[in-house]
Amino acid sequence: MSARATLTILFLLVAGCAGEQPPPLAKSAWDGRWVGYFEASIGPLGCPARGVMDVRIDFGRLSGDAHSNAVVIVVTGAVGTAGEIKDGVFRRDNRAAAIMTGTFNARSAAGRWQGAVCEGIWSLRRLYQGATAR
Repeated sequence: MSARATLTILFLLVAGCAGEQPPPLAKSAWDGRWVGYFEASIGPLGCPARGVMDVRIDFGRLSGDAHSNAVVIVVTGAVGTAGEIKDGVFRRDNRAAAIMTGTFNARSAAGRWQGAVCEGIWSLRRLYQGATAR
C-alpha cells in the first residue's frame, strides 16, 4: 500500500471518529424534584445545625442546593440505577466541603454527609407535580 493510500485511510478513520456523538443520557427512575433537610450530628459550633435541601435529578445527574441560615451549599453528584448516590458532594464556596452518600427509593431518599470536621444526615421526599408524577 502506498503512503498516499495509507494517509487517505487514516484521514477517513479520524474524520469518521470525530463525527461520532456520545450516546444521549437516558431518563432515570429518580428524575424529578426532591426536597427535604440536612442536619449536623457531629461537629464544632461552626457546623450548620440544620437546613433545607432542594435538589433536582435530571437524567440521573443530581444538582441543587442546601441552605442553613447564611450558609449556602451546592449539592452535586449522580444517582445510579439501583438508587445509590455516586460522587455525591456538598460544595461550599466552590470547594468540596463534604462527601454525600445514601440511597433513593420511589418516594424518599436518605443518607449521610461527612466533611473534615462536620458530619450528619440528610433526608429527601419526592415532590410530585401534576401529570409528571410516576
